[in-house]
Amino acid sequence: MMIRTAGIAMTALACLMAGSAAAELSPETRAKITELRNTLESRSARWTAGETSVSHLTEDQWSSLTGLDANPPSGPLAPEPPETRLRPALDWRDNGGNFVTAPKQQGGCGSCWSFAMTGALESYVMRKRGAPGENIDLSEQVYISCSSVGSCKGGVLFPLFLVRKGLPAESAYPYAAADGSCSDAASGWERGAHKIGGWGMVIPTVNKIKAALAHYGPLPTSMMMYEDFLHYKGGIYSRVGGKRVGAHAVLLVGYNDAEEYFIVKNSWGTGWGEDGFFRIDYSEMNSRVIFGLTTVAYY
Repeated sequence: MMIRTAGIAMTALACLMAGSAAAELSPETRAKITELRNTLESRSARWTAGETSVSHLTEDQWSSLTGLDANPPSGPLAPEPPETRLRPALDWRDNGGNFVTAPKQQGGCGSCWSFAMTGALESYVMRKRGAPGENIDLSEQVYISCSSVGSCKGGVLFPLFLVRKGLPAESAYPYAAADGSCSDAASGWERGAHKIGGWGMVIPTVNKIKAALAHYGPLPTSMMMYEDFLHYKGGIYSRVGGKRVGAHAVLLVGYNDAEEYFIVKNSWGTGWGEDGFFRIDYSEMNSRVIFGLTTVAYY
């Protein structure tokens, strides 16, 4: 029964996220994208908009793209990194090798929180092993079904589960885009799970986040997501309008001081944004987007 349910869920997931290949944009959505492009041009914005793999979703389906509890969790502060001169730019996809796994797809489940924290753990394991580019794929479904910190209706960036239990390989419990049951995970998955030694919150300022990113590696972080973000094609994002969709969790992987942006991995597949990644202006920490309000370091 579990295999059949997972198959149905993944079929629904593929249909939901298939984009223009499976669903024509409504006239209303096309008009909104045209209006958005005009607004970006009039404001000399640094990003471009167009049809993406999630542009066709209806407003009723938007909640499946987010899933972060907007209330920041309480937790210890991460130890301050040593006082060192930060480089003007950093990208963990190209920092002595690639320490960032490819963007995945959360589909019709509000599980962004799980993807952000699992992605950070994958990077943590590669850094700890000194093995950039390692083919590592850990189970978001175990996090959803076993951690008690969230579900497909949302969750929090609270990684204590990664200290106590950790996560096994994806094969121990393949992603089903559903809440699932921990009893459906492979027997004995805990024995092969990857854990972290500790964790802490990062003070939400540009400099503190940059220092933590350089010292601790990729960081799960938060943002408030708005309608214009659905149609992001590339460039350096800054909010220009649209309805608020909800709180979203993503993985911070780099920064660039010259152009004042962060580099971030999303969980909407590679048909959105810059092959699943996006860049966001430092200024969005102080806008309605409140980027980085909750940022977590693993150590």
